[in-house]
Amino acid sequence: MLLPMAARTTAKTTPRRCALLYVGDHGASLAVVKQVIAGRKDLVLWRAADIDTALQLARRGPPEVMLVNVDLAAGGAVPLIKMLRANADTQATPILAVGSDSAPGAAVKSLEAGFFQYLAKPVQAGLLGEALDYALEFAALERAEQ
Repeated sequence: MLLPMAARTTAKTTPRRCALLYVGDHGASLAVVKQVIAGRKDLVLWRAADIDTALQLARRGPPEVMLVNVDLAAGGAVPLIKMLRANADTQATPILAVGSDSAPGAAVKSLEAGFFQYLAKPVQAGLLGEALDYALEFAALERAEQ
């Protein structure tokens, strides 16, 4: 038996909007981030120029993915990641590092500190897009396990 059109319901699915928190004040990196997510309806950009603002936003959200400039003044990236990893809401959040050091040792240090992946400046749009996709997949798996 067919239901009248008025009685039929269609489930409308709204794509999940994921928050990307960018922490840093490097204009060129921010421009690439904006370029990469400009056409994506699944991402919304949050920005923080300093550690205190980043922590406030991360605790309020939390974001699905973070991108942190490891060249923050006074070595602020390492204390930031320690605080985020100590918080139950952000301990599994994939946090991408972006830094000016392109030596392999910089990537190793970032991974040892708890970052998900390291990207050297200048940030390339293609690599950033791939890293974000991978981090978002990881975040979705983490959400599904909870």
